[in-house]
Amino acid sequence: MKHIFIVIIYLSLVITAPVQAENVINWYHADFPPSSIMCGEMKGKGHENYLEDKLQNALPEYEHLEHIANYGRILKQLSENNGCCVTMLKTKEREKYIEFSKPVMPYISNGVITLKSKLDEFKPFIDAQGFISINDLFKTSHMRMGISKGRRYGGMVDKIVDNNKKSRKIIVHYKMDLLETLAKNIQAKRTIDYAIGFPHELQWLVSQKLIEDKFIFIPIREMPEYILSYVGCTKNKWGKRIISKVNHIINGQYEEKYKKKYQQYLPEKMIGLHEKYSSNLFPLKSN
Repeated sequence: MKHIFIVIIYLSLVITAPVQAENVINWYHADFPPSSIMCGEMKGKGHENYLEDKLQNALPEYEHLEHIANYGRILKQLSENNGCCVTMLKTKEREKYIEFSKPVMPYISNGVITLKSKLDEFKPFIDAQGFISINDLFKTSHMRMGISKGRRYGGMVDKIVDNNKKSRKIIVHYKMDLLETLAKNIQAKRTIDYAIGFPHELQWLVSQKLIEDKFIFIPIREMPEYILSYVGCTKNKWGKRIISKVNHIINGQYEEKYKKKYQQYLPEKMIGLHEKYSSNLFPLKSN
């Protein structure tokens, strides 16, 4: 019986392992709605699902396999096996083992997400323009920050996380979803007081009634206005070839349908900002 159990475990590992072949692309996703929607009635209808479908259809010479994991696991897979991910932030550390495409879209930067009822506790760190200083909040308050394992947020948030890995004021979430569990933790007033996330993530969770409409998004003063997203593949000859094809397919353009799918879950006051950033990064080209 023991031997049978070992065989079953071995077979399950073989079946779920990424296929290593020149004509196969293993696509890795986090459960990151509304970017990548990996379950439920709207499975496959996120804006990054849309981009991946476009790339897959433009690369019929490859077999396309999908895998779901948190970003920590995704990064490990890309460092060890041939694979790609359509929603990645570029960092110097990641560039050591990931080949990045040219930018594919700008995201409105991550901010602080917390309960509206807790706003008074955050007001000492918010300026007259409505921006919060994440540096002052982390250094001088008792409040605890929730983040997702392996995820990069950009700017000062990443610096704080990298420089305070043993801090009890940073709570790391290990599940595949990136914000839902953290928000529910805040809502239940358990171990964290605020999370870091994108405004469209929060809007999605509320619109789907996965969390109550009790949250507020506060932009961070020390963050850039927007963060660029890239397609990333394993950094080797295979990955360089795939990224070259991806760049050719995208051709420096930000497709209107792709953009609108992202903007669908942006707070209305942020859509104009996103249009501004998009037009500066991806100017309209005459045919």
